[in-house]
Amino acid sequence: MTFARPGHHHARPGQSLVEFALLATTLVLMLGLAVDGARAFSAWIVMGNIARAAAQYGTIGPIMDPAVDEEHEIEAGMVAAAEDELNDQVLAFVFNGTAGPDVTAELIQDDPNTAVGDCAARATVSFDFEPLFVPVFPGFDIQRQATMRIQYVPQGFECPL
Repeated sequence: MTFARPGHHHARPGQSLVEFALLATTLVLMLGLAVDGARAFSAWIVMGNIARAAAQYGTIGPIMDPAVDEEHEIEAGMVAAAEDELNDQVLAFVFNGTAGPDVTAELIQDDPNTAVGDCAARATVSFDFEPLFVPVFPGFDIQRQATMRIQYVPQGFECPL
C-alpha cells in the first residue's frame, strides 16, 4: 500500500491543461485591456493637441491672413488647422482606421464659463472610442476642449470677429 506524502498531491489527468486555459484567458484579457487603455490615453493626448491647434488658429488667423475677416471663415480655418494637426500624427492605430475625431470651432464673447477674457476661440474635439481587443466592454466618448483668448483684435473688427 502506498501513501501520499504530505504536501505531495497527485495531479489528475488534464488538470494542468484546464489551469493553463483559465490562466491564459485571464492574461490575454488583461493584455487586451492594457492595449485598449493605452490607445484611449493616446487618443486623449492627441485630441488635446488637435484642440489646441484649432484654438490657436482662431486666435491668430486674422493676423496671419488679413483676407480672412468673417467669423465663419475663421471657424473653417480652425477646423482645417485641426485636420492638419491630425494628419501630422501617425494615428491609424489610435483611431482604428475611422474618419477620426469630430471638430467643432467657435468664436465666443463674454462666456461666464471661461476665465480667458471677453474674446476667445474655442475648439471642441470628440471621438467615439471603440475597444479593439476587448469588445466585451462598450465604447465611450472622449472629448477635449481648448479655449484661448484672442489678444489682438485688428482695428475695425469687433469680437467675435
